[in-house]
Amino acid sequence: MACTILIVEDDRELQELYTAMLEDVDCQIVRAYDGQKAWEKLQEAAPDLILLDIIMDEMMGDALLARIKQDPRHRDTPIVIASVLSASSGQCRHLLEMDPNIVFLRKPFQKAQLLNMVANGLAHGRAKE
Repeated sequence: MACTILIVEDDRELQELYTAMLEDVDCQIVRAYDGQKAWEKLQEAAPDLILLDIIMDEMMGDALLARIKQDPRHRDTPIVIASVLSASSGQCRHLLEMDPNIVFLRKPFQKAQLLNMVANGLAHGRAKE
C-alpha cells in the first residue's frame, strides 16, 4: 500500500460508504468510530491523511483535531473534514483557526469530490516531506 487513510466517522453506514468510495485509491483504510478510538489508533501509527467527522460520541472531532495539532507526530497530517456543518459555521471557523490547511467536504457529497479532496490532501502532505 502506498499510503494510509484514517476515516473517523461514527455512522457505520457512512464508514462503509467512504471505504467503498476510496476502494480505487492505493491506500490502506483504517477506521475509527469516534474521536477516542481514532486517538488510540494514532498512537499506533501515523496515517497519511485523516478524513474526520466533527459531530461524534465519546470525543468530538474538534477535540480530536486539537490533540492532533498539539502532537508533533501528527500536526502536519492533512485533514479533510466531512461534516453536515458548513465551512462558514462558527464551529468550522474555529477548526480553521487551529489549522488553516484543513479542507471541508459538506455531507452529502459525491465520490468524485471525496477522491479530489483525498488526492489533493495526499499530494499536499507529500510535498511537505
